Amino acid sequence: MEPDLPVVVQVVGRSGSGKTTVLEESVRRLVARGWKVGVVKHSHHPPDLPRKDTGRYRAAGAQVVVFDSTDSLLYLRGAAPALVRLLPVDIVLVEGYARRSFGGLRLRIREPREAPGLVGQVLARAPLRRRRMMLELDGRRRAADPLWTFVGHLMRARGIREVRRP
Repeated sequence: MEPDLPVVVQVVGRSGSGKTTVLEESVRRLVARGWKVGVVKHSHHPPDLPRKDTGRYRAAGAQVVVFDSTDSLLYLRGAAPALVRLLPVDIVLVEGYARRSFGGLRLRIREPREAPGLVGQVLARAPLRRRRMMLELDGRRRAADPLWTFVGHLMRARGIREVRRP
């Protein structure tokens, strides 16, 4: 089965307009419905980790830094639009990036009172069915874990349908 790429919804607006409120409530409600949700937030401020390994890698010029722990951090420098569709989630919510498109639904919020209506629009964009990628490895068919889901998304993005051992 070919993996479905995640649905992408982007919310843009000025500071204080309610972007975070829309995404926070959307995440809460989507997760309650059983969806896997990812969030990408645009910020003009670097993470406050200058002397830690992740900050040092970023300062050294790494385009992507992934810090994997129970409280993980993914830092993307200019690569977010290209990588966001590869995330092993059902829906990706993007906050900000007013001058950049992520190829999904793009919503603009002007003031906080618009937040409930935009949450409804986000929920309406949720995938119609649960995404579950199955892989056939060594003749056995099984559900893909997050790493293999990522690999499957990367293969789909590159137009690769099958990989065989030599």
